[in-house]
Amino acid sequence: MGHRIVTYPAIFKPLEGDLYVIKFPDVKGGITEGEGLREAMKMAADTLASRLYNKAELPKSSKESEIKLPDDGSFIAPVSADLTEASRDRINYKI
Repeated sequence: MGHRIVTYPAIFKPLEGDLYVIKFPDVKGGITEGEGLREAMKMAADTLASRLYNKAELPKSSKESEIKLPDDGSFIAPVSADLTEASRDRINYKI
């Protein structure tokens, strides 16, 4: 059985104290935060997996060029998640 890997653009907004708020413009409820870029990327991947692992139809992924960024230091980075692994770790509930 193959793995279901997805990649979506995420907006990373840096805050004071090396904190980042991460939003997925294409994923309903796709928001999280992390301290430091490494943790922020891990939290973003986990949030992406949590929001999509039990979806039969996935939302369309925007092109980075279609996303408007605020002028506050935010940047876009692609984030990937393994939905097959996520489904093994979670109770099947609707979000």
